[in-house]
Amino acid sequence: MLWENGINGILADEMGLGKTIQCIATIALMVERGVPGPFLVCGPLSTLPNWMSEFKRFTPEIPLMLYHGARQERRKLHCFWKYLIVDEGHRIKNMNCRLIRELKRFNADNKLLLTGTPLQNNLAELWSLLNFLLPDVFDDLKSFESWFDITSITETAEDIIAKEREQNILHMLHQILTPFLLRRLKSDVTLEVPPKREVVVYAPLAKKQETFYTAIVNRTIRKLLGNNEEEVVELSPTGRPKRRSRKLVDYCEEHNGSPDDLEKLISKMQEEVEKERPVVEVSIPMDSEVNLKLQNIMMLLRKCCNHPYLIEYPLDPATQQFKVDEDLVKNSGKFLLLDRMLPELKKRGHKVLLFSQMTMMLDILMDYCYLRDFKFSRLDGSMSYSEREENMHKFNTDPEVFLFLVSTRAGGLGINLTAADTVIIYDSDWNPQSDLQAQDRCHRIGQTKPVVVYRLVTANTIDQKIVERAAAKRKLEKLIIHKNQFKGGKSGLAQSKSCLDPQELIELLKSRDYEREVKGSKEKVISDKDLELLLDRSDLIDQMKTSEKMKKEKMGVFKVLEESSDSSAECVF
Repeated sequence: MLWENGINGILADEMGLGKTIQCIATIALMVERGVPGPFLVCGPLSTLPNWMSEFKRFTPEIPLMLYHGARQERRKLHCFWKYLIVDEGHRIKNMNCRLIRELKRFNADNKLLLTGTPLQNNLAELWSLLNFLLPDVFDDLKSFESWFDITSITETAEDIIAKEREQNILHMLHQILTPFLLRRLKSDVTLEVPPKREVVVYAPLAKKQETFYTAIVNRTIRKLLGNNEEEVVELSPTGRPKRRSRKLVDYCEEHNGSPDDLEKLISKMQEEVEKERPVVEVSIPMDSEVNLKLQNIMMLLRKCCNHPYLIEYPLDPATQQFKVDEDLVKNSGKFLLLDRMLPELKKRGHKVLLFSQMTMMLDILMDYCYLRDFKFSRLDGSMSYSEREENMHKFNTDPEVFLFLVSTRAGGLGINLTAADTVIIYDSDWNPQSDLQAQDRCHRIGQTKPVVVYRLVTANTIDQKIVERAAAKRKLEKLIIHKNQFKGGKSGLAQSKSCLDPQELIELLKSRDYEREVKGSKEKVISDKDLELLLDRSDLIDQMKTSEKMKKEKMGVFKVLEESSDSSAECVF
């Protein structure tokens, strides 16, 4: 209807509810009605393999072209687009980002944003999306923020309710958004998506982490490490620092040989790399690699919570390779937790997605996988289109690949990894929507098992502050992108006309995103009893069976009514 009326809009269905197939169906309908196109879908590189495969699967007769390559190749393909679909539309939340500037240069009759998380941090980001779609209506950010001044009322539930009673701010905002925003949750859709549970698992600081953390806070970390000079680090083409002596591996390659064979393979790869690039001398002690940038204390604290090897990684004196031994596990509270959880998850037949914000953290997790002989895949922003496609396919189809190491920013958007039924958020993002996006890589249509999400948090540190701040940001989203307001059709319009119930507001503000908390201790990290509680999902399986039973009963009633009704009569169920 938006397209027929020439209005741009946002399809904001919760992640995993088939926004891709809805768009493919819409384009197929246009083609059937004689609209020649061309149609453009713009999305992150990680999502393109899925778009390509889904178009080929559902609409094989529609000609398809991958608009990705060298600048000259892309320039030849510029034309006037009939319909522009922007996948993961929240990427244009920054009104000054390059992506939104480039997209505004495209000529298109209609635009549609796809995002399961339309509101992430504040109203300015929502306005950026609306300004892209309807620049004539939403042309002034300051006016928008003054109309809907919610920033001052996000402190307490009582203040929010009082303000809403007085000014109906949220009610007005819902009425404005309703005509061009459609949003459904998994609970609204008749397709059965298995239940999901989130558990916060608190990890202790290991002894080395505690020493580093205190030194970072006191700004004595450089003295502690005996590193009084700024290091000189080789940079990658993207401007990021490269790891010295990093093992270069094929992320898809399986290892079935002996440890000696693995060492030979790594040595051979290392020799090939050294031939291609010069060795850059780094001012570090001979027994470790130190990575210190004291300009950003907060980032150093986050690194320390994740693993002290992000700051100082011991080197083997003989080979100058990273020393991968049991100390890798013992020196990090989160690794001690992982070392208790992962072997048991593997034993029980689960497949795991492990997300981290830091690619260097993924490097250390790879070292851990080699130490424990876990077969894994990996996806991060440095990988090419073909590498990403190959790794995703391998994880989804090969039962031996137990673990998928994923960069939250590169692989947390728009990809389908329903082979996994377990998600581990190794480090949380300040933006809660990034982690929600990551979770729904496997909790989506097509999933057949209950999903459990484990969020690892180092207790009483910056880690815990990040999680608390992210929870506060979700309050704003729950108020504005209200679950009952944007269903579309008459029901959605009726909801938008009614004011919000104060009791409903209180429930929204007090709701938690996780169901359980498990706290580790320094003695055993986590007891056998707590580990069993952590991994047990029998209640989710029972809940799923009950839901399936009720669905069958409903279908049985529907069939009986259908058979008993006259073919010309109108039946209401």
